[in-house]
Amino acid sequence: MSSTTKIEKGYTLITGATSTLGEEVARRRAATDRLLLHGRNLIALEALAYELRAYTDVKIWCYDFSNPARLHDEFLNFLEQDALHVERVVHAAGYLKILPLRSFELVDTVTTFNVNVFSIIEILRVLARKPYREQLRSVVLMSALFSKFGDKGNAIYSASKGALNSLVKGLAVEFPQTRFNSLILGAVRTRMTNHLFLPGADSQRFARYLLGTGNPSEVADGVDFLLKDTLWMTGQELFLDGGASIA
Repeated sequence: MSSTTKIEKGYTLITGATSTLGEEVARRRAATDRLLLHGRNLIALEALAYELRAYTDVKIWCYDFSNPARLHDEFLNFLEQDALHVERVVHAAGYLKILPLRSFELVDTVTTFNVNVFSIIEILRVLARKPYREQLRSVVLMSALFSKFGDKGNAIYSASKGALNSLVKGLAVEFPQTRFNSLILGAVRTRMTNHLFLPGADSQRFARYLLGTGNPSEVADGVDFLLKDTLWMTGQELFLDGGASIA
């Protein structure tokens, strides 16, 4: 590592950076952070990086989380190649498939957990290594309202998000120098969830939202709060759901 390498200011890793929520968070954080953008579509990643390099330093890492077998080693090699350090992580990558349980196949379940849970575990296994954990300040995992409440056809997805809620609690105790929190999201219209908002979809699905459904900028607000350097909070679940959880 050269003496000119700026290890004092690391990167904010955003997984699923080319998703609707990932893009919104990336654009918001570009005003203050150096960015490490993850995605599985190299063309989309390069386009987003080109846009945001007008504001900050941006690195990209292309990897398909549906197969995490080599994720740990490839992420470690990626960091070591350019002596990169990560200060913050926002896990926005996600996989959603809504089906009755009888229609789920093992490949669906495995893909859901690979993308939503096992991928971030492999990433954090790298960042838990001594050279990296000393710089890691804050980790935000995007969870979902149905990790707390039942919903037809949503059991597997909800179970994967429930695993994230549990993960932050254990990691907060194991690594007290880093803040680990999950953001419990209600209904937000994104490319992944757009089908739930189309005409003919369940009209009662969103009836419990006292403040209506959310938008990506409101999610970015929640992420900004959880990434505050002065935040006195770890191992917690922050509900951002328009009041749906109390209705």
